[in-house]
Amino acid sequence: MRKSIVAFLVFVFSFPFLLPADVKWLSTEYNYGAFKEAEGPRKGSVRFVNTGSKPTFIRNVRPSCGCTGAEYTEDMIQPGDTATVSFIYDPSGRPGPFDKTVKVYLGADNELQVVRITGTVIGAPETLEKSYPYEGGALRYETLSQTMGEVKKGSARHVFINVYNQGTDTVRPEWTSRSSALQVDMTPHSLAPGEIGTFGFYLNSTKEPEAGPVEYLVKVSPGGDFKGRDVREIRITAAIVPDSRSMSAEEIENGPRAYLVPEFIDFGEDVSEGELPFEFDVLNDGKSELEVRRVYSHNENVRITSFPKKVGGEGKDKVKGSLSLTSVPSGPFRIAVEVITNDPLHPLRTANLVGIKK
Repeated sequence: MRKSIVAFLVFVFSFPFLLPADVKWLSTEYNYGAFKEAEGPRKGSVRFVNTGSKPTFIRNVRPSCGCTGAEYTEDMIQPGDTATVSFIYDPSGRPGPFDKTVKVYLGADNELQVVRITGTVIGAPETLEKSYPYEGGALRYETLSQTMGEVKKGSARHVFINVYNQGTDTVRPEWTSRSSALQVDMTPHSLAPGEIGTFGFYLNSTKEPEAGPVEYLVKVSPGGDFKGRDVREIRITAAIVPDSRSMSAEEIENGPRAYLVPEFIDFGEDVSEGELPFEFDVLNDGKSELEVRRVYSHNENVRITSFPKKVGGEGKDKVKGSLSLTSVPSGPFRIAVEVITNDPLHPLRTANLVGIKK
């Protein structure tokens, strides 16, 4: 045991630099400012001074993502000397603000210092067209439509759309929506050149009187001097379905059960243009009355001519409609017809119109 202690003390005093690092960072942040993506990778650096009485060293440097490379002083850093940590940010395909970190580990104790690097990339035209393909004045949009899917009556749903300021001035986007069920907001409320903002769309289904598919149109402009010009329309869709979560197991067991027969209405091959009538049964296999609240199709070529409002227990009734092939492209087609009911387990059922147009 005595020999082990002696060996350890010899090791420590033979390597006096294996002590906690005592350094003063001249800066732990670096801001590139705004620069163009076309300028390529940009280099930056931060420094620190060894203010201790013993040498120290940089053990390792780890950037937070693959877009950032790093170099550092690899020699021993003597008392009073200055060391440099350099980093390179690659802006390719990354328009907008960035906020990254570089972790620097110092000395024998692996002391951690986090360096923050920030900046804003002014996107190249080809990158913006790919990431934000829709243009409206100073704003570019990643998409002009979002679907929320099925939303149970009484619940809420969020979707988001990002926008990019391609202009040379700060903009404060403005928007209008006519529905009280859909709330719209944006973060941040103003966008500097090259900055990305996020529109949030919040649907409160308790304020939506309609069952089944709903569509909300939100008009957006860059605002300010652009007001009234460069307006784009964002389309938000959802399907409002009944909520059975408050029902007891007995109520669900004794509730209605909706089925569509057949689920596929096949018009066959080599269908020519014209108006094709169709029909299918709404079958109630449950013990209580089935309420048919809405029958619809997202396809404008479908027209529903009649459907039952109610179907008794273990009964059935017909949905009738027609499909116009005038604007349906040639080749195979599959068009959905949706039926909304008060079935607690399957409130949304789908029939499919299929065939091959000449």
